[in-house]
Amino acid sequence: MSARSAEQLSTGPLDRSRDAVTRAEPAHSVPGTRPTPRERDLEPDLGPDLDQVLDAVTVGVVVHSSDGEPLLTNAAARGMLCGLPSTVLEHAVAAVATRNAGPRTFTLSTPRPDGSARRLVATAVPIAGSAPIPVVTTVRDLAVERQPAPHPVRSPASPRIGDDESATLRRSLAMAERRLRATMETSPVGTALLTPHGRLLQVNRALTRMLGRDRDDLIGQGLADLTHVEDHPREAPLVEQLLARKIGSYELEKRLLRPDGHAVWVRSTMAPVCDDDGSVLHLVMQAQDVSETRQAVEMLTRQAMRDSLTGLANRAMCVGRIQESLDRAARRRDPHRRVAALCCDLDDFRVVNDSVGPPFGDAVLVEVAARIRRTITPPDIAARLAGDEFVIVREGVQDEQDAARLAREVLDAVRRPISVDGRVVVPTMSIGIALSPVAGDPAIGDPVRPDALGLLRDAGTALHEAKRFDRGGFQVMDEHLRRRTVDRLDLESQLRTGLDHGELRLHVQPIVDLTTGRMVGREALVRWQHPEHGLLPPGRFLGVAEEAGMIADLGRWVIGEAARIAAATPEAGYVAINVSPSQVTGTGLADDVEAALAATGVPPSRLVVELTESVMLGGAPEGRTQLERLDNLGVRLVVDDFGTGFSALSHLRDLPVSGIKIDRSFTQGLGQDTHCERIVEALTGLAQGLGVDLVAEGVETEGQAQRLTDIGCVHAQGYLFGRPEPVSA
Repeated sequence: MSARSAEQLSTGPLDRSRDAVTRAEPAHSVPGTRPTPRERDLEPDLGPDLDQVLDAVTVGVVVHSSDGEPLLTNAAARGMLCGLPSTVLEHAVAAVATRNAGPRTFTLSTPRPDGSARRLVATAVPIAGSAPIPVVTTVRDLAVERQPAPHPVRSPASPRIGDDESATLRRSLAMAERRLRATMETSPVGTALLTPHGRLLQVNRALTRMLGRDRDDLIGQGLADLTHVEDHPREAPLVEQLLARKIGSYELEKRLLRPDGHAVWVRSTMAPVCDDDGSVLHLVMQAQDVSETRQAVEMLTRQAMRDSLTGLANRAMCVGRIQESLDRAARRRDPHRRVAALCCDLDDFRVVNDSVGPPFGDAVLVEVAARIRRTITPPDIAARLAGDEFVIVREGVQDEQDAARLAREVLDAVRRPISVDGRVVVPTMSIGIALSPVAGDPAIGDPVRPDALGLLRDAGTALHEAKRFDRGGFQVMDEHLRRRTVDRLDLESQLRTGLDHGELRLHVQPIVDLTTGRMVGREALVRWQHPEHGLLPPGRFLGVAEEAGMIADLGRWVIGEAARIAAATPEAGYVAINVSPSQVTGTGLADDVEAALAATGVPPSRLVVELTESVMLGGAPEGRTQLERLDNLGVRLVVDDFGTGFSALSHLRDLPVSGIKIDRSFTQGLGQDTHCERIVEALTGLAQGLGVDLVAEGVETEGQAQRLTDIGCVHAQGYLFGRPEPVSA
């Protein structure tokens, strides 16, 4: 037995023994080296229930290993042996260390705090069949028990008291062990007893079933070896705090590994078992299988953060990731590591859905999403915001050229044929690009911490510009575009105010009969009497009204005003009004016209609705329904600018069209361009053959008017007969 003081012996149950066994292991983490044979054999027999049993015994108990090392002392022994040199016990333990030796009883004397002597009697008993724990010594205070002093040395065969105490101790140990094992085995929750360094000492049946491993396979394993490597960083700080007694326990969801590598999600709780002075003797882990719950949560998370059709991120996830990227870029303050958002939209995708059907359209979207995903690399993300609108986010972009290269890669990847059920479509895409500002650039909000929605908004604005001017290409948001956007937003706000305050005006231009010179009707043209910029033509604000969703309100005002003018000036013939494609494809056009007719009492034949060829070619069911309702009301329909688009003659036959207007580009070529003359002749013959009215627009000279008369065109409109003028009625 090594020389150590009884004060060292009495520091706490199992404390010094554990130090002796595991001193070489790191004390800061659950993962550790493989346990020594002594630790693996000893620990399962000395659990937390045993410590409680021994500390409850009033007799002092000291347990020594076969090589004389003290393994534990209970509370009573620590109090009695305080200040006693260890060499006193060393001789007694040496005498009974061999299995052939019998019990030995002897007396001890220790000093009291008042200087008097404390008389003790100790009995050392070998434990047969327990090689790591061959000697158990019991110690009794004679003064406390008021018993006469024993003989200095008893015969090995005679100490009846020592034998009884040893037997009682062995029964207590066995009972505590049975209770501990029974409790663990019957628990439905996976339970394990571990060393402070993470080696498994005991496991119950529930844990072996959960992990698909035998008990012998688990005993001695390090908990770190059974835990998914990605969960180590989350658990290590908690273990450090637990061993330092900064926390009493912790709970963590993590993955434990089965032999085949399959991960089992568990809700793990870890708590320490400590001695009287707070030193950690063991760790107790309980693990409850939460794989099904975790799978359900992950499914709900995917549904909440992923697009169900394509599997890409959805808007919520996209906005969150953009903000994270912007925050990282702001912390770096590196002008060459910016965040780029690319807002991508398929061109004319609505036509695909309307003509072939939504299932085909969905298949196209899935393939486009797959192509975008293959174009980018982590940590880039791709998201589907809605419909055919996608967003790509890239960090570390140096400049606009860097972002433009990514846009070209995406456009090239998307612009390849897609075949679905024997049908082939070649999709094209337009892209708007916005980059996060660099430090000191006031482009978007706070230059240090810009806003994700602001970046998306700018990318969407750039996309809108690409759709208008570079369809199938890309547009980068810059200061020039930003100023134009701000001006357009200001104009939109002013237009709303102007519509409410009566700033809109209707001007009319006459339509005449070429043979008589008599006015047969007028075309109503809207103007805006702007309080600062004066009279604005429709080209300055109709596009803004369309984009801002104001065209229905503006169109309703035009219809009502035109009906009022027609009712007030019956001698001037009909009044023609232009309608936008969105009015026709909406649901309110026929209702607005019917309401205006009812309010003014004007005959329906004196109201003409002019629509473009694109409205006819669209062929949407809603538009056809609106046109049929107008025809049933008695309102005439005229196709405007005929011949400039992709005219479909079948629509002239199928739709209730009563007239066509020849575009001014053909009229102004009369007498100068033989091709224009032949087109006008053909259109005149077409109108006569179909029995519909024909009006030539843009007539400015007498020669043009005469040539139209010679060809057979009856009605004309242009500066020769009058410019658009305001009308009061």
